[in-house]
This record gives sequence, C-alpha cells and structure tokens, in this order.
Amino acid sequence: MRTGLITFHFAHHYGAQLQALATMRAIQSLGHDCEIIDYRLPHTTRTNQLFKKSGGVRGMASDAHTALHYGAFQRRFRRFEAFVAEEMALSPRRYTAFEQLRADPPAYDVYVAGSDQIWNPKIFPDGRFDPVFFGAFSHKRKIAYAPSFGIPRIPDGMEEELRTYLESFSHLSVRERQGQGIVRDITGKDVPVVLDPTLLLERTDWAAAARDGGAGRGYILCYCISRPDALAPYIRRLAEETGLPVVQLCGVRQKVHPKARCILSAGPAEFLGLFRDAAYVCTNSFHG
Repeated sequence: MRTGLITFHFAHHYGAQLQALATMRAIQSLGHDCEIIDYRLPHTTRTNQLFKKSGGVRGMASDAHTALHYGAFQRRFRRFEAFVAEEMALSPRRYTAFEQLRADPPAYDVYVAGSDQIWNPKIFPDGRFDPVFFGAFSHKRKIAYAPSFGIPRIPDGMEEELRTYLESFSHLSVRERQGQGIVRDITGKDVPVVLDPTLLLERTDWAAAARDGGAGRGYILCYCISRPDALAPYIRRLAEETGLPVVQLCGVRQKVHPKARCILSAGPAEFLGLFRDAAYVCTNSFHG
C-alpha cells in the first residue's frame, strides 16, 4: 500500500525531524511504501534561517549570538538540510500551499497524519488550523497517528471546523490524554493514546542513524528547549558528585552550567550520537 505521510519534517528542530523519520520507518516496517509529502510552510522556511531579522530585542540578541558563532550554526543548518535529503523518502513534488495540494493531490492509497503538534492552531501565523495536516485536500482514506493539539482547549469558534476535519478520518489516535479529551468533546468518540513514533523504533535503528557528536564519551548531556531554571541545581549537583564534564546541546542559548561546553553545530544525526555517548542526560524536552 502506498502511504503519504503528512507531518512536520522540514523544521530545523530535532524532535520534528526525528519523529517524522520514525513514523515513516515504522510504516515501512509494516511492509508498506511510505513517502513524506514534501509540504513546506513558508513561515517554517523563514524560521529555519540562521538570522531572524525580527527587529525585537530578543531577535537582535539571538542574531548577535549567531554572528559570534556563525561557523557552528552554519554547520548545524547544513546538517539539518542533509538529514532530510539523506534519510527521508519525500514526495516527488514539493508543495507550499493548500491550494497546490487540492489542485493536484499526490497519489497515495492512504494518508497518515502525525505525529507532532500538527493540530495546534497556535503555531500557524494566522492562529487557525492548517487543513493540509488534516488531509483536507483529498477524499481518500485518512488515518491519524499520534498527532498533538499542544493546547488544553480549542479556541472559541473553531470547534465545528475541527469536528468536520476529524470526521473525515477512518481511524483516529492522539499523543496525549489532553488530546484524547479534546477529541471526545468534539466528536463524542473515545480514541486511543498511542506512543510517540520515536519510541516505535529500536535502539539499533537509532544507532544506525547516529553520528559522532564531537564530545567524546561519558559526560553529562544537557538539552533544554526552555529555561533550565528547575534543572540547574540538579545539573550542578550531578557535576559535583560525578566529576564528569557538562556538555550542552544547542537548545536555549542560556548556559545551563558555568563550565558547560556548548555544542552548537549538531544536526539530528549528531543529536543521536550525543545521547548515545552520554553517561547522564538532563533535559526538559519530551524528545530529549
């Protein structure tokens, strides 16, 4: 069966690219062909750029930090681009708008939507659902595997739109109990909470995709996608009690430990290598 996967695959975010790869490979392991529909939102492409040029104070500080470490961030950028090109099977055509998909939908027997926060309206520039991630461009069979809403409740006035989208799926599942409650409230259906696709693969699968992260072996790896305030005391204590070096993987730009060695150049493959070779991991990221 030819399967078209609709997900976030191109954002320069470790969790996004790893979950996309995992979903694709999990479907392939069931004996089906699977391609990721190469849908690239213009705002995501802009977000991937090294310099944000936002004009705000935080954006200017971020761009200044990037300029100081330009070589490392440029390697990171190239590694994310290469990971998509080398590891993922993409649709022959690239799309950048819903209208393009509706006018000429890619030919698959079934569409799979998920995982990641593809059903979170807050992450799109207009604050609305993107119909692409509900497969609204086609009337063929649709399955949802582990999508996330990423919010506790649907904004007022958007419930009927969501109900229409959800009713077009032959099978529904979600990644969190919070999403399970949203689907129940909207459709009256009890749908299963399933594993994030990164947990569907074996250790050997991830090891095959990993590359040397450049930190050696046996260290305390810190990966934080938000401020490390709650983790900071534990990181300090762990470093004191073990005597191991602290390695910080690019996430938040704030240092998590005074002596942390910051690695800013890692792509998804190096991300896997850094986790593989760590003695301890401190993280506030789900995919971490």
